[in-house]
Amino acid sequence: MHLSRLAEELVIWSTPQFGFVRLAEAFTTGSSIMPQKRNPDAAELIRAKPGRIVGDLVRLLVVLKGLPLAYSKDMQEDKEGVFDAADHLELSLEAMTAMVRTLSVDRERMRAAATLGHTLATDLADWLVREKGVPFRDAHAIVGRVVRLAEERGVQLHELSAPDLASVDPRLDGSAFAVLTPERAVAARRSYGGTAPERVRAAIEEAVRRYGLDPEVEAEEEA
Repeated sequence: MHLSRLAEELVIWSTPQFGFVRLAEAFTTGSSIMPQKRNPDAAELIRAKPGRIVGDLVRLLVVLKGLPLAYSKDMQEDKEGVFDAADHLELSLEAMTAMVRTLSVDRERMRAAATLGHTLATDLADWLVREKGVPFRDAHAIVGRVVRLAEERGVQLHELSAPDLASVDPRLDGSAFAVLTPERAVAARRSYGGTAPERVRAAIEEAVRRYGLDPEVEAEEEA
C-alpha cells in the first residue's frame, strides 16, 4: 500500500501541471498517438500491484476463516497466493528503488509551489502565539484577515508589505516575515516524526538500523 501511494505521488508530480519530478526514460514509454507524451508506466504498474497482492491476502483469509486451530489440507491453497504476492512485491520494490534513484527533481518549481495557497498561514498564527503571546483563537482570526487581504491583492502572504501586515494588526511587525518561508516552516517542526532536517536524518538512521540497510555498502555494490 505504501508503494502504491508513493507511485501515485510520482505519477502526479511528473505531469506537466506539476512538473516536480522527471522520471528516467527507462521507466516511461511514449504514446502511440501523442508524440510529446511520456507515460509513467512503471509508477502506474506499481500503483496497481496492491490490488493483486491484497487479493492474494483475501484469498488466503477466506481459506483460513473456517478452519480449526490445526493444520488442514485446505492450507495447500495458501502457496499460490503467498508466492504470487512475494514475487510481485519484490518486483515492485526493485522497480521503485531504481525509479526513485534515477529521477530528477525540479527544486525551484517545488519551492515555488510550496508557497502557493497561503500554506504559511499557520506558521504566522503560531508566530503570534509564540512571540506576541496572542491566544491561538485570536491569532487564527487575525491571520484569516491577513489571508483575505492577500487574496484581495492577488498575492501570497510573503508578498505583502510590512505596512500591509500592520494594517491588519499592529502586532504583526516586520519580524513576522522571518517565518514566511518554506524552509523556516519545515525546520520549525522538530517533534518526533517532524519535517525538520535533523528529524528526517534521524528517521533515515532509524530505518537503516531497523532494516539492516547500509547505504555505503549498497553504493559500492552498484559501482
